Amino acid sequence: MQTANLLDDVRELNLAYLLLAQRMLREDYATALYRLGLSDENARALLSLSPKQLVKLGNTNLLLCQLRMNKQQVFSILNDDSPYANLQQMHTTILLSSQSEEGADRTTANGVVP
Repeated sequence: MQTANLLDDVRELNLAYLLLAQRMLREDYATALYRLGLSDENARALLSLSPKQLVKLGNTNLLLCQLRMNKQQVFSILNDDSPYANLQQMHTTILLSSQSEEGADRTTANGVVP
């Protein structure tokens, strides 16, 4: 029973992510590309989806969004209370954005919308 609930939660998160991503892209395309870590090609594909297609895409048991905090260093920097925390967070944001571009390039090559 817990597995079914978990899969429902993943599907709900997927749909929420897709809807949010579309809204962000419509409101400020360049910023959304950066924040979501999407390639231009994948962002355009996402924008072209109808509500029915979004629901169909979101109704998978695979998580469509990707957390970019895959290193312990990222957690440490984002939770730092030192006087230089803001600079460290900005640096981390730059590093994460470069990771997202690399990931978007790989994703685009595979023809998959993240």
